Amino acid sequence: MSSLHFKIMIFWVLIFSFTNSNSQINESSNPKINAENYYDYYQSVGTEITTTSWLKRNEAVPVIIDELEKLGFETKQYILFELENEDEIILDVYNRKYDIGIVFNTGHLAFPNKAQRNTRVFNQKKFKITGRLGRRKVYKDLPKNIIVIQETWYWYQTQSKLNQKLVSKTTAKLILREDVRNRIAELLRK
Repeated sequence: MSSLHFKIMIFWVLIFSFTNSNSQINESSNPKINAENYYDYYQSVGTEITTTSWLKRNEAVPVIIDELEKLGFETKQYILFELENEDEIILDVYNRKYDIGIVFNTGHLAFPNKAQRNTRVFNQKKFKITGRLGRRKVYKDLPKNIIVIQETWYWYQTQSKLNQKLVSKTTAKLILREDVRNRIAELLRK
């Protein structure tokens, strides 16, 4: 192996190692952070550059399914569900036995705010038969058996170095699991 090839290989190994170590640093979770207090850990200013991101649907739905299966629910994904007014929505996750559906409302506000946790609105993008985007449908009063989960609730922050005071992506997923358990428990009590 030539000296140039060896240097290139070492360069890529170092880059790969640095990238992996950074993602692991940002993935630690603080056991003190939970669904009740995580907004207290939001960091808007500081000496380090802080990046805020949100869990996306393709990250959240597998977590929701996994949590429901841990609770003993059999689930189906992406079910076309007809509402009483004959509108149809796509449920991200559905359990037929208990007639419980979960929708993950995509989109988030620019800055996390605890007051956002009170919203139950669900927006669904419609597509025309031609493949073009149609009108967005807003559902404000979905039936009680449909749990609306908002992307804007599941934010996390990263910095270039370890900071246990930040909400990590791992913690955001744990909060999502906690919310699923709590909402399912509420529905089953009724």
